Amino acid sequence: MKKRLGPVVSIIISVFLFIALALFADNILSNSQQNSFSEEVESFTELRKNHSKDSAADYTSLKYININDKSKISQRAADLVHRGSLSLSEQYATSESFGNRTMYYKFNEGNHVIAKKYSRLWNQNWISFALLTILYFIITDSIILIYYRQRQSIREDIERVTHNLRRVRKNKDMSSLILSPDDDLYELVEETNHINKDISSLRDNAKLRERRFKSLVGHLPIGVMLLNSQGEVLLHNQAMAALLDVNISDEIHPFIEDVKTYGLSRMIEHTLRKNKNHRREIQLVGNSQRYVDANVIHLVHSREDYDKQVLVILYDLTDSRRMEQMQVDFVNNVSHELKTPITSIEGFSETLLDGAADDPKKREHFLQIIHNESIRLTDLIQDILSLSKITKDTEKSKPVNMEDDLNGILQSMAVAIDKHHLKVEKSFFGNKEVTINKSKVDLILNNLIKNAVSYNKENGQITIEVHHDEVENRLRVSVTDNGIGISQADQERVFERFYRVDRSRSLETGGTGLGLAIVKETLDSLDGNLQIESNLGLGTKFTFEIPL
Repeated sequence: MKKRLGPVVSIIISVFLFIALALFADNILSNSQQNSFSEEVESFTELRKNHSKDSAADYTSLKYININDKSKISQRAADLVHRGSLSLSEQYATSESFGNRTMYYKFNEGNHVIAKKYSRLWNQNWISFALLTILYFIITDSIILIYYRQRQSIREDIERVTHNLRRVRKNKDMSSLILSPDDDLYELVEETNHINKDISSLRDNAKLRERRFKSLVGHLPIGVMLLNSQGEVLLHNQAMAALLDVNISDEIHPFIEDVKTYGLSRMIEHTLRKNKNHRREIQLVGNSQRYVDANVIHLVHSREDYDKQVLVILYDLTDSRRMEQMQVDFVNNVSHELKTPITSIEGFSETLLDGAADDPKKREHFLQIIHNESIRLTDLIQDILSLSKITKDTEKSKPVNMEDDLNGILQSMAVAIDKHHLKVEKSFFGNKEVTINKSKVDLILNNLIKNAVSYNKENGQITIEVHHDEVENRLRVSVTDNGIGISQADQERVFERFYRVDRSRSLETGGTGLGLAIVKETLDSLDGNLQIESNLGLGTKFTFEIPL
């Protein structure tokens, strides 16, 4: 409504301005006509001296009238006289109509006056005045309309710029504005477009940095949680959710909804209240064996930053504690395993020293036991050394003929194989020449074949298959026996150090309980995998794969 009212008001004002100008010009014309009338009256007065009044009036283009006549001009003069506008003191008077102006002069004596009718400004040449009036309104109205149209265009451009700036405040993309170079707002709009590009670039960079930061935090192996000063969760990663054993919402919410461990919750609350950092090892609720190193840190980004933040970092110590326990158990097991043969050697050697050496039968029997226990002790030490060398082995891969290598391993076990009357079958698929870490692969094959020999039955069979997948460049080897087999429950533990399925059988065959543990850890160092298929009384099949 306001947009339409402006031009209308402006046109009305132009009309009033035209009327005022016309009246002002007519007033100037009136003054000029009065001066001309006064000169003509003076001329009439001079001519009256030598001529009659009517002749003098004709010479000066004046009318000599009697106010008592019935003509319109006489009646107007009579009205002016009766109103006192025309008298001896006011000898000049003027009466006006829309188109004309009549001027009067009263003499000192009698009822006669002289008068003259003049045309007003718009009646001088009404055609010219009408054309001038039309031209005025065409020009003024055109100026008004052009002005308001330009003003409307500028207002629309300003509204678009304002709308874009509002979108910037709301982190939305701005729409591009295109104006002609001669537009008054061209430079402003161009600067706004530049600002839009700069802000879009900054926003894209900020989003990219935010995605990278969230990706970095999300892939950290430690649990991370960021809280504001009210204790609400602003950021977290999946590691934190896994450690707390809860599904943490991405929406802002109180940390107490996720943290159920009293010790950790108390550390966070104390940091929020006292602005002090805390660090402690705690056990998390919901994970009975989950231990973490908890760090609660008060963050201050700047002196002017009044919205403090708290960073909660949880480092999983479970594997470290489990490893420490495994080391303790390993030392205990090693001590126990070493103690048995050492005790036997010590006991029987003392017996021999005490006189048993004089008896040939006892001496031979005791010496055989000492020899067997020393072999067992040597095997145990060798296996322990093998475990320690797995991660330290820096031998480079080299071409190896798997058939020759496997024959060499079987040849070293020929005595044990012949003792149990075992039949060995070998199969090779693909190229026998492969590039491998020979020492580690031999260690795996030695232990698997030794395991197949030790836990097989008399007159049993061992099947060895070697597959070289040249497409995927992988080596797959399977070792199968038809021995005593392994129960389903034991299959989950056979790769633990010093674990034996049949302890009496293991002691009889001289097993250390480390063979399969050595196989598993060696394959892990080669990025390989191991599968076991077994049934009690039917035998066992071990299959391992390694990338070449």
